[in-house]
Amino acid sequence: MFKLIAVCFLILPLTGCWDIKEVQDMNYVTAIGIDYEDGQYVVYTQMLDFTKVAKTETGKSDKPAQVWVSKTKGKTINWAVDQVYNSSQRRTVWSHISSIVIIDKVMQSAVLPKLDSIGRYQEVRMTPWVFGTSHSIEELFNAQAFFNMSPLFTILHEPIDQFNQRSVIAPIRYFDFLADLTEPGYTGMLPSLSIDTETWSTGDKRDPKMSINGGYCLYDEKINGFLAVKDLDGLRWMQKETKRSPLLVTDGGIQSVVALSTPKIRTKLSFVQGEPKFHIHVKLHGNVVEVSEDVSKTELEKSAANVVKEEILATFYKGMDTQSDVYSLEHLVFKQNPAAWKRLKQASGMSTIINKQSLESVMVDVHLEHTGMKLLPRKD
Repeated sequence: MFKLIAVCFLILPLTGCWDIKEVQDMNYVTAIGIDYEDGQYVVYTQMLDFTKVAKTETGKSDKPAQVWVSKTKGKTINWAVDQVYNSSQRRTVWSHISSIVIIDKVMQSAVLPKLDSIGRYQEVRMTPWVFGTSHSIEELFNAQAFFNMSPLFTILHEPIDQFNQRSVIAPIRYFDFLADLTEPGYTGMLPSLSIDTETWSTGDKRDPKMSINGGYCLYDEKINGFLAVKDLDGLRWMQKETKRSPLLVTDGGIQSVVALSTPKIRTKLSFVQGEPKFHIHVKLHGNVVEVSEDVSKTELEKSAANVVKEEILATFYKGMDTQSDVYSLEHLVFKQNPAAWKRLKQASGMSTIINKQSLESVMVDVHLEHTGMKLLPRKD
């Protein structure tokens, strides 16, 4: 009897699960988009059916995945978000947001105050991927993945797999995005998300898919300029995140393709008559993907290095056309000589202290580690 009474007293303080919410009883927001029109913020949210994602072991289905996209307006972002609750039917959970998309109009002026509510709300983590866009956010959120798979298997939610295979513009997390905005003299590169309507088709219909079509140069919390993908070829050799990127070698009449990876970048700063000058040295490793004519390994390495150098310079000059310091050389001045940076900043009437004459030299070394099953002769 005493044992029974003791057990009863032990059971009483135990917590129950009568207030637990099942997965199907809540709305899970997976992406949020921010637009601005007619003096009001427009907030888009994307919701998925997680119960179907969980039940499908292979991730595939015989029907396209269901996506719900909301559109609400308000004087502030938080006020626009609050309007979602008017018709959400059930509790809305924000802890599963894995992507934030910002329209370019929002970034024309200081963007940090506009994102204040996102960082303050305790459910939203600091790890979502961040993208800029000039495209319709509603269309982006409704874009389908391949094979009727979950929209979680798209660039919007998981861009790193595609970047590891063909590195162009490094994806950026929300906490890194905020850090870049507040770093003195730093130019952050925000990937631009768009819809590719030409590449893919299924049956006799075009199948639009998301793609990265360029990058926004962000300086002092706002857009400095936009560069298309074709103008950012040099950026991939100047970012340490690059995993693998193909290079078409056309130098000296050679027609070849090599895949280069893991750049090691050394940037040296000097001052000439008080002006900053930069000397860049890049080392790259890679392998031969395709060779259309007989060429030695030494010649191919030299030609590849020349092409990489040309791309680095071309991207730098293209950025300077919009006063965008694509490689964040100004930030190096701030870190190594803050007094000089402050002096130059006060004297300059431009958005950056860097100009086309600031980059004095670029040296590139390419080492091809293997050439596939067919060996190339080496000429020393």
